[in-house]
Amino acid sequence: MTARAARAGAAVASLLCLAAPAGAELPEAGALLASLGLSPGEVAQVEAGQLVRHDVAPASERELTAGLAFHVPLPPAQLVANSKQDLLDRVDPNLIGYGAVPAPGSLAAFAKLTLEPGAATRAAQYTSAQPGGNLNLSAEEIAAFQGLGSGASPAAVEAQVRAALLARVQAYRTKGLAGIAPYALAGGKTRSPAEEIRTATNASKKLEQYAPAAFQLLQDYPNGKPPGTEEILRWSQFDAHGTPTIALTHVLIVPDGDAYLLAQRQFYVSTGYNAEQALAAFLPAKDGGTVVVYGNRTSTDQITGFGGGTKRSLGSKILASQLETMFEKARAAAK
Repeated sequence: MTARAARAGAAVASLLCLAAPAGAELPEAGALLASLGLSPGEVAQVEAGQLVRHDVAPASERELTAGLAFHVPLPPAQLVANSKQDLLDRVDPNLIGYGAVPAPGSLAAFAKLTLEPGAATRAAQYTSAQPGGNLNLSAEEIAAFQGLGSGASPAAVEAQVRAALLARVQAYRTKGLAGIAPYALAGGKTRSPAEEIRTATNASKKLEQYAPAAFQLLQDYPNGKPPGTEEILRWSQFDAHGTPTIALTHVLIVPDGDAYLLAQRQFYVSTGYNAEQALAAFLPAKDGGTVVVYGNRTSTDQITGFGGGTKRSLGSKILASQLETMFEKARAAAK
């Protein structure tokens, strides 16, 4: 089970919305649910107001997946507006802190990010970081933290953490996936969050038939933004099974008539897993509410090796269960 996957709060709160090209139309909600593999019985359950899990095939041995479909008694535009106000973060007890990083980015955007709780212990983990350790860091970031010295104060380490996060945000804003520095692993190897996200994107090609321009944007960002695109870059820190975890998340919002196609991309995570991408469709329902179809792909090295298939299956079920709990709370808060 991955750290960020365990915390599904931002899974819709910072969704990246994707628009279909001019003249294209999304199918009626029931038809889309069926085309994404839900059975007639599951479609009926969603339309009756139940939350339904559906299978999402993993695209690699490192991927945990979860799929959900549910109904919310709010129109799509209102639900997206609530998402912008961080509805799910407000119902997630694991959130420690978060903040937006407006363009072009500055250290001031990270002013509220600290290494608390446990600042002294966490600072020591950074200054003693090694390739393949518990922290996801590039070779250059490891060198910078080691250069502070083992006696560096938590405040000095916090300042370096903020600088490293800002550099990652600015590189991503400028170059997209190509700007994401890989994590250093033992033996000179690396793990590329960019490649993990590309794999997740390519595995979601079924949505390309409904939103080809949006799908292209996922691949080509920062180029090719459809008209009306909104975007948000944000940091968040949350507790994942007792481990404080820092993530950088990219959000784009583009309406498609009365509907929205959505996704979230976590292009940096400090520990526990590699990256995450979530896609969703917000579709107007006949009763004036919204049918949401959601799929989450989280890359982690914790499920590889001997017994990986079993661990992946178990991890995905745990992830789906926790996502379901979060979405139920969010749906209740939306009423």
